[in-house]
Amino acid sequence: MNTYIRLLKFLPPYKTAIFFAVVCMVGFALANGAMAWLIGPVMKFLFSGEETAAGLIPYNIVTIPKDRMLVVIPMLIIGVALVKGISSYGQSYFMGYVGQGLIRDIRKKLHDHILSLPMDYFNDTSTGVLISRVTNDVNLLHTATAEAVATVLKQALTIVVLGAVVISLDWKMAVAASIGLPLTVFPMRTLGKKIKRISTRGQVTMGNMTAMLHESISGVRIVKAFGMEGYEAGRFHKENEGYTRFMLKTIKVRAISSPLMETFGSVAFAVTIWYAAYRISSGTLKPETFISFFASVIMFYQPIKALNGVNLNIQQGMAAANRVFEVLDVAPELERRDGAMTIRDVREGVEFRKVSFRYGADWVLREIDLKVRKGEMLAIVGSSGAGKTTFVNLIPRFYDPSGGAILFDGVDTREATLKSLRAQIAIVSQQVILFNDTIKRNIAYGDFAIGDDEMMRAAKAANAHEFIMRLPNGYDTMIGEGGVRLSGGERQRISIARAILKNAPILILDEATSSLDSESEFEVQKALSNLMEGRTTFVIAHRLSTVRNADRIMVLSGGRILEMGRHDELLARGGEYARLYAIQFNA
Repeated sequence: MNTYIRLLKFLPPYKTAIFFAVVCMVGFALANGAMAWLIGPVMKFLFSGEETAAGLIPYNIVTIPKDRMLVVIPMLIIGVALVKGISSYGQSYFMGYVGQGLIRDIRKKLHDHILSLPMDYFNDTSTGVLISRVTNDVNLLHTATAEAVATVLKQALTIVVLGAVVISLDWKMAVAASIGLPLTVFPMRTLGKKIKRISTRGQVTMGNMTAMLHESISGVRIVKAFGMEGYEAGRFHKENEGYTRFMLKTIKVRAISSPLMETFGSVAFAVTIWYAAYRISSGTLKPETFISFFASVIMFYQPIKALNGVNLNIQQGMAAANRVFEVLDVAPELERRDGAMTIRDVREGVEFRKVSFRYGADWVLREIDLKVRKGEMLAIVGSSGAGKTTFVNLIPRFYDPSGGAILFDGVDTREATLKSLRAQIAIVSQQVILFNDTIKRNIAYGDFAIGDDEMMRAAKAANAHEFIMRLPNGYDTMIGEGGVRLSGGERQRISIARAILKNAPILILDEATSSLDSESEFEVQKALSNLMEGRTTFVIAHRLSTVRNADRIMVLSGGRILEMGRHDELLARGGEYARLYAIQFNA
């Protein structure tokens, strides 16, 4: 119930549309009741020899001559049908408008929230699962919110109106006809719980399928290179079969729901027929009254069946809602603390004060004490798993230290706003992230209002302008997903141009040239030299030849600073740096 209340909180912006939808629902219910009421008197008029049609209008307010009834009856039927049709269209449109708007709002809120989540959440959750939450799960909410509300209100109003008609015609018959109603409660509850349980497991399987699909498509080159098409197809087939089994179970539950409702309705119908026969034979029930009553009861059980169906939809939607709210309930990155300050520049440098960090129970960094002056180039080296990438990821607060503090000009980064902190940092990594957009918008990412001249100057400084101008549409060329239409060196120079344009005082280079060939590396190194000029730079490099000119080289081992110094100093010591250098150059 709490989950459903949370969903309904998304409805207030659409209260005007909901109001008009309710008006249409009332019109639909009244038209349904009027149609049921008319059937008995119309039948009496058609098959009796009376000259007037008394009883056609409730409570015999007026009587209409028979010759005029030949025109009035068709007009009444057409009029009621028009009201019913227009009302049905109106409520469908308005609630459809509400439903689509609601799904749009929830999807936007979920997407925005996902972007606000801390990095460790993405370490534990696959991209495919998150995509499934935003697409498949959110779409299922439509049946649990606007569509369900529309059906419940529409059918509930219909039940009220038809119930009033049934009672007004003959309350004793109404009691007999309602015998089957209590029997419908148990299957509605039981089947609803069952379908919610099945749906939850089915949606988990759909998330796994989406994750596999994302992995196999994004890594299709590796799949093909290793001949693993059959293996990936088998993995997907297994999850696909599992999802199909869950959907078949859902179909079984829905399929048995309708016959159960029909059976219980038949019990009430049988009792009603028996009691009506007794009343007619005893002369206490008029045939035309029974005809109207009979039509009303048949129409009365239709909305009850519909409510049973919508209950199953709601339970399926609740399973999806729980998965959506699981994500929405994850705390976002702490953007602003009380009294948080705005960092506008880094004038002195960056300090690591007894910084430690761990993933779960595993310590990655321990007691790091370090001061990096403004404009200094610090190279971070060490064997795989030494904590190099974790070290630089703490600077823009992708993660917060488990102990100690990182300070910009003496200010703890946790006391500053994330926006102002990250505005001071530019990152160029081995894994270049480009978007399926134009080169211009990829370079200007973060500030699309930047002028073309300034953007081109950044591209020239990154040694990217010449190859860009050779492309079919120059800076307006679409580069494909991940920049697939560019070479590795070209993609890297685009990312360097983006960093140059940001003009941040702190620069992080994470293996920026390790995956490039010699020619591309030469071009990128020239671009990096332009980028590093005047900036406080943190460089992670496996190729030790690229950090010879660093102001200082920090050697990490086991999460601690093992050595610190310039290239020549560290070689002369014959320690860990000298060992790594000898391994690379066979010295």
